[in-house]
Amino acid sequence: AGVTILIDKSVLVNDVIEMNNKVGRVFEVKLRSTRIITRDDKILIIPNHLFMSESVYNYTQNHPKTRENVLVGVAYGSDTELVAKVLKQCAMDQKGILKSPEPFVMFNDFADSSLNFGVYYFIKDAFNDPRIKSALRFSIDKAFREHNISIPFPQRDLHIISNKSDQITYDKTND
Repeated sequence: AGVTILIDKSVLVNDVIEMNNKVGRVFEVKLRSTRIITRDDKILIIPNHLFMSESVYNYTQNHPKTRENVLVGVAYGSDTELVAKVLKQCAMDQKGILKSPEPFVMFNDFADSSLNFGVYYFIKDAFNDPRIKSALRFSIDKAFREHNISIPFPQRDLHIISNKSDQITYDKTND
């Protein structure tokens, strides 16, 4: 398996890969194993035969740029054009997000409790994606507060109905 990896170059040093929900940057490929450093700064030793039998995402094999997204729901009745404008501006202002290709916003769905949007953008280093996403979420939260855009949360109403026999029944409905 190690020879195959070395010859076909499916995994190279500095590639960012994901295997079994672990993301890391490859720093060494040997005949029997490949070593990656995770985002938590831990070393993961992967036996090379697993590359033949498991699914592996190689985020950087074709190029170092990857498309990422942050999803957010807003309250029904929100100004959807303002939401899109605010989300795009937050992405454009965020350090680590590429200006080209330009970030874009999609109105993804009408959900039970929210209007769901996604802001999509490209970054150079998929290894640092969680930090960029976190910073973007902080920026979105701040901008939403400044523009009075609310992020809803599921709410439940409990209706108490009494009947003539003094029994109480409960009717749970969703808002």
